[in-house]
Amino acid sequence: MAPAVVDPKLIEQLSAVLLDKSPVKLPRLSTHPEGRILSPLIGLETGSVRMAKQIMPGKSAPFPIEEWPSVVIQGLTILNRNNWFPVLTLMIGNPGETDADSMATLDLIYEVEQRGLFAFLVPSIFTPLHDTRLATQKGVIESHEMTPLQWQILMKCWKMTMNAALQSWWGPPAWRLGAFLLWLWKLRKTNGPAFTWPLLMFTSTFPERLMEKMGKIYRGRALAVKSRKELLASIKPQHWKYLREDNGDLPDGWDGAAGTAPPLRIIQSDAAHD
Repeated sequence: MAPAVVDPKLIEQLSAVLLDKSPVKLPRLSTHPEGRILSPLIGLETGSVRMAKQIMPGKSAPFPIEEWPSVVIQGLTILNRNNWFPVLTLMIGNPGETDADSMATLDLIYEVEQRGLFAFLVPSIFTPLHDTRLATQKGVIESHEMTPLQWQILMKCWKMTMNAALQSWWGPPAWRLGAFLLWLWKLRKTNGPAFTWPLLMFTSTFPERLMEKMGKIYRGRALAVKSRKELLASIKPQHWKYLREDNGDLPDGWDGAAGTAPPLRIIQSDAAHD
């Protein structure tokens, strides 16, 4: 996500090369004449700065990890503008995750929704990987261990993804009805009581504003998202030379003559024209 914020022109140049060749179409959102999109896989993982510091401190580089929510919003804005609608993975139930961390992730998810941005949000329960720093750590293991807020993250992600991805008139109501019937039959026992209201949110049984007033869900708080110029100013000055002048928003004090590095160029091979 951070590279898109650093170099929007590179995203434009890559789009010119790749978009016409993409087999993926999303006419409802794409401005491409044939509705084509690019959908790279990007790890969002969490909206909590505290959790990000623990599990992925270098994720936002060259920006400080404290700016992760703003990097996500600004990066996704740039990607969507160029018909990039990425698959964003999230981890739920990380070791040491608290309700405050879950609320921070929901803040970011609702900020994406409020700004009219889109990504395929794909949440999953924490899975420790062999030979990693978290290999021996324990997070959520079973679905019935998840808190209501963790369930809300999962179901809100699927709801936002479904709303844009299902194009037929009957798809969304059929999906929701099926989920509700599955809950009645089995999931309310398998997943426990914490699953009930997030599931009702997913099926749109009640408006989210009403469920918030009832104290059943958390609808997030508005984030103070930094501008791209503010984010670029947070980069260490010794790295400013890698910023492209034609992208604009350069930090105050940036000197275009002070040994700037040449911009990256997209080189098309002969095969790219076949």
